[in-house]
Amino acid sequence: MKVRVPRRWGPLWWLNVVGSVVLALVAADFAVEYSLAQIPLPPEVRLPSTSEVYDRHGKLIATYRDEVTRFIIDADRLPDHVRHAVIAAEDRDFLQHEGVSPPGMVRAAWANLTSGSVQQGGSTITQQYIKNAVLEDSSRTIRRKLDEAILAIKLERRYSKDEILDFYLNTVYFGRGAYGIEAAAGVYFAKDAVKLKLHEAAYLAGLIPSPSTYQGREAGLRRRDHVLSAMEQEGYISERRRARAAKAKLRFEISPPLKAQHQPAAYFLEWLRKDFLYPRFGDCLYRCGLKIYTTIDLEMQTDAETAIAQQLDQPGDPQAALVSLTPQGEVRALVGGRHFTSVKSARGFNYATDGKRQAGSAFKPFTLLEAYEQNISPSSRFSGASPNVIEDPECAGPEGIWEPENYEGISYGMLDLNQATAASVNTAYAELVTEVGASEVAELVSRFGFTGSAGGGDIPSHCSLALGTLDVSVLEMSRAFSGLAARGRLPRVTPIRWVEGREGRCLLGYSAPEEMQCKKKMDVEGEQVIEENTVDVLTQSLEGVVEYGTGTAAQIGRPVAGKTGTTQDNRDAWFAGYTPQLATVVWMGYPTEAGKDGDAGTGDDISPLMQSCGSEARCRPVRGIDVTGGTFPATIWSSFMEAALEGAEVAYFRVPLDMPDIVLNPLPPPPPPEPVRESGRKKNDGDADKDLNDGGGKASGGPGKGKGSGSGSGKGN
Repeated sequence: MKVRVPRRWGPLWWLNVVGSVVLALVAADFAVEYSLAQIPLPPEVRLPSTSEVYDRHGKLIATYRDEVTRFIIDADRLPDHVRHAVIAAEDRDFLQHEGVSPPGMVRAAWANLTSGSVQQGGSTITQQYIKNAVLEDSSRTIRRKLDEAILAIKLERRYSKDEILDFYLNTVYFGRGAYGIEAAAGVYFAKDAVKLKLHEAAYLAGLIPSPSTYQGREAGLRRRDHVLSAMEQEGYISERRRARAAKAKLRFEISPPLKAQHQPAAYFLEWLRKDFLYPRFGDCLYRCGLKIYTTIDLEMQTDAETAIAQQLDQPGDPQAALVSLTPQGEVRALVGGRHFTSVKSARGFNYATDGKRQAGSAFKPFTLLEAYEQNISPSSRFSGASPNVIEDPECAGPEGIWEPENYEGISYGMLDLNQATAASVNTAYAELVTEVGASEVAELVSRFGFTGSAGGGDIPSHCSLALGTLDVSVLEMSRAFSGLAARGRLPRVTPIRWVEGREGRCLLGYSAPEEMQCKKKMDVEGEQVIEENTVDVLTQSLEGVVEYGTGTAAQIGRPVAGKTGTTQDNRDAWFAGYTPQLATVVWMGYPTEAGKDGDAGTGDDISPLMQSCGSEARCRPVRGIDVTGGTFPATIWSSFMEAALEGAEVAYFRVPLDMPDIVLNPLPPPPPPEPVRESGRKKNDGDADKDLNDGGGKASGGPGKGKGSGSGSGKGN
């Protein structure tokens, strides 16, 4: 008689219990989902339709679409090698599985792991059809994969393999706007699909996983050969036929690229597509009929483009960019170049989001903010002498001791921080950064979302950071200044409110109304990166820049805080400013050009300067003006903001509740009072008058007194 051994529970018995519970829950969820899942009949699956983009008021801006080519074909008419090429390339177990293929997923994972690249996909042909034509969702989530698997199984039980392959071959995307095998044969080889030869069919089948990757001749040929080998392994073709097809020459007759088109807000729409929508929705963006509700205000966008066009209307003028954000990070306008409506230009280079240039003095507010965070008072005084020898060894560079100079070499006396900021005095800020610490400034700059030229990692803690030597984008600057408008709460940049699918269901929500039940909601909450009161103190100082400093051209009849910026030799010019409702940054500069050898990216490239000098190729002032932040950029800024805020209530900045109280280099105390006679008359009246006349006039040394006046010589810094 067999003795039954009692079951022993090991020390990890609880893992078995938990695992069993989890599996039971997953199985139960799968069963419920399976019973409720509905498969739309293929005739109900809509053909590709364009996605529409709306501004924040619901006004249609444009559409996203490929140049869609589609012809329906009965797959039974196709040569066997066309059908077999697709099965071998995408789903070798297609004829055996019931919608989902665990062995196929394992095989694909192993092939990809051993090859070091994506050679096979784990989804079956049935699953791919469900994802592209039914779910219209390219996200890589467990929930979506579960839905896909359930619907694939139900589809397999409703239709034959031939019918499913027919659905797939008429909907799958082959690149260059070709949906379905018939369209692909025409686009790539100028023939009908029924006339495709083996090597051509293998090439097209190889495109399916990533058409943009494999369209290149070398990559496409490698993929073709991979498909042919798979067909041989599956017994669809002989070794001899595979070898002959691998040697056959592909004769492409590819249709010409799309012609450049024009559309409103082209730079915004391309940035939105590239950075937000396509990574989320993939090719569904072009064919699923999405409705994308954005944060952009089309009227403000037009105001921004008009403000730039009014100032820069000549073909040889510099480039310009503008980004305007609310304190919550919602994009109201984005201009990435002067060809405002050109799709071709927008797909080339976006000066608002792609390029990084030094910000010059427009970056000084972050050093000043660090000083106020350290409780240093705006009444603290520093030398405005130019040049100024900074003896701190941490500020020394390869050429020795740091000796910064002011714009045009102008010298000032002792200035308090408000005066130094209004007149944009470099040498005073050079002394300030030695007091607060370059590493502390770098840490604060990181808190405000700047990443530097490398796009990540630590910000270099050089003393010159105080003068704006960090490479930044217009979008980064706009986000940081919107954080100042929000009193220290750094927002997430948000160009989207929500995205709807064909049936009006919210697929993706950013700032969607509360009552909308979005499939996925994104976190748009900002982060408080510095105390509100500290920013309020900074804002008071930056108001002076616009009221009586270098940024007077930015006045718009309501409270404004801002800062001008001009980099070395007038290469770049900026104005960055904000009201309580809106933060806007404007940049101007010439693009880097190829030098005498005609090749960009080589050592003789030219970065034209917006100033006068002996070389017309090197120096190009605009309308005879040496461009600074206080000239064209400030004027563009004021023109845009005046139009954008027209009709809006005048809002005022918060008055600081508490002022920093550490005064560095304070004014000397006043002299003791003169003794008086009992009659009340001063002793030696003449001497007293002399003392008064010789006093404070020289001590102030601030802008507006003698040489170094902020009203003229300091403009544009």
